[in-house]
Amino acid sequence: MTVLVIGDANADASAALERFPREGDDAAIRALGWGSGGAAVNVATAVALLGMGARLLARIGKDPAGDVALSAARAAGVDLGAIQRDEVHSTGLCFAAVSPSGERTFFSHRGANRALELPPASDLFRGIRWLHLSGHALLEDRQRDTSLALAREASARGVPVSLDLCLPLVRTHRTDVLDLSPSLAVLFANELEIAALLPSAAGDPVENAIGSLEKAGVPLVAAKLGARGSMLSDRGARHVLPALPVDARDTTGSGDAYVAGFVVARLRGAPPEVCGRLGNALGALVATRPGAASALPTGAELRAFLAHHAALAELSVLSSAPGEPVRRSE
Repeated sequence: MTVLVIGDANADASAALERFPREGDDAAIRALGWGSGGAAVNVATAVALLGMGARLLARIGKDPAGDVALSAARAAGVDLGAIQRDEVHSTGLCFAAVSPSGERTFFSHRGANRALELPPASDLFRGIRWLHLSGHALLEDRQRDTSLALAREASARGVPVSLDLCLPLVRTHRTDVLDLSPSLAVLFANELEIAALLPSAAGDPVENAIGSLEKAGVPLVAAKLGARGSMLSDRGARHVLPALPVDARDTTGSGDAYVAGFVVARLRGAPPEVCGRLGNALGALVATRPGAASALPTGAELRAFLAHHAALAELSVLSSAPGEPVRRSE
């Protein structure tokens, strides 16, 4: 049982500055770190670390940054056989300049990600039981066309498709997102993305927006609420799932971790509320560590964290065979 993840693969560079410079100035860097990045890399890596097969479809350049971008996925055992190497464009790069106060300023280059080509579907979908799309995969150029074509192919094959929104996608293709949403098995979004997708939602924007999406035919909406946990809308049922208490250090990869935990639990037969709680737990644990893909825990680390918080139903998900019924919490 394998999850196919489509989206960006980036090399992340994080630079701790002595001070943030003015334009044209020259400022020293106190420390520099490199790591794997991109939402698709993060999700695929987390899925593999949780013991489920993961296949990554992304495009990188023929440069050293490409190896950095894939290092975490490779170490976790993600299937990288579908990765494309671009002859012209460089690997996507996200440079984070960190001021002494901890404020992060991002400089991003999508690079080869935008040129993702359509691979032979027969090879790509072998053994696939779920397709997950990173929102950035639907932004522009050939990558968007490829991702939409593969989403249609997955639906034709009876493979569930999920989408995790990003603000640039909602701002530039809002109508397309609303048109696509009813065909999804799960739509993931944070509060800002939901507010941008349905700006007319009055009162509680999350509560009303996911209700509107439900009326539009979206079967399952998972709203990621950060330190407040998550909220689900599941065919008329509403679940408010509090976050586990942690001392958060860096929330960079928490949303992607939530998605991975949710999808793995869903494929293992868990009901939506258990999927959301496992997503909450994985996101909370990642928030206690610096980094994105490098902060993702192993299955053993997550089990220890769940046992500490007496999360019995979520522990059951990790120990059950795919498709085996998962019991609900009392």
